[in-house]
Amino acid sequence: MKIQTSRFGEIVVDDQAIINVPGGLIGFPGQERYVIIRHKPDSPFFWFQAVDDGELAFVIVDPLTFKPDYRIPVSRSLLAFLNADDSEELGIYVIVTIPQGHPQDMTANLLGPVVINTRGRLARQLILDETKYSHRHPVMAPPPKKEQPAPDRNTPRP
Repeated sequence: MKIQTSRFGEIVVDDQAIINVPGGLIGFPGQERYVIIRHKPDSPFFWFQAVDDGELAFVIVDPLTFKPDYRIPVSRSLLAFLNADDSEELGIYVIVTIPQGHPQDMTANLLGPVVINTRGRLARQLILDETKYSHRHPVMAPPPKKEQPAPDRNTPRP
């Protein structure tokens, strides 16, 4: 299948690569078919490209790349919805927001992960009510603060 996109031009997508998102993502209920496109070979980022709207794509990333202790609850009802036997079949991604001109300030929505059955090609965006996570979690660590030299205690004060 060929898809015309605003970011990649015309791309050819294998029908088996299409991920179905019944009900769509939050705010985009009419867009239910997506493909994952790797940003660059050595990058942890991907594009979650809508199949039926070439203008719609989200930057996504595995949250464990920048938050190793990130965990979401995986209920039996979620496994059933995604047609998965266990959580080992699931890929967890979060949507990234990159402010124009300030990529160092990018944030990830840890409260709205996209859970994908990688075998069955089904996905659902969750809404977590975990107070320990944020919808604007920094992806990049802030630069280390420069230490101010300690005042020399042997220097007489004026």
